[in-house]
Amino acid sequence: MSNNSIILRLILTALQICGNATGTVVLLGIADLMEFVDGKPTNNVIGQKLTVVCPDNMYEKLTVKVKGGKSAITSEQLQQKGGQAKIILKNLTGKFYRTNSGEYALSCSADGWEVSA
Repeated sequence: MSNNSIILRLILTALQICGNATGTVVLLGIADLMEFVDGKPTNNVIGQKLTVVCPDNMYEKLTVKVKGGKSAITSEQLQQKGGQAKIILKNLTGKFYRTNSGEYALSCSADGWEVSA
């Protein structure tokens, strides 16, 4: 088994991704997560794409996909909070994939999210 296949099979935890076991991060942006069919986007919204930073992991910036469910806050509410809010990502996981150029990139997903007190 090559090192490449081992890396691509790893499933990262919230602790490994954001530096804390609770999945607590700072939300910077919310966008619609669109469904893709045969590699092309449709007009079907299937969740949210969250742009976050991880204060407990050297402020690493990530995009986290959350399928289904409702947005915990809207983009407008986020702007009213000064453009950022502390949130908790539920069941945050990550995995590596190879880009078309052969580089490794990280794909993150969560089952849901909520605004932290």
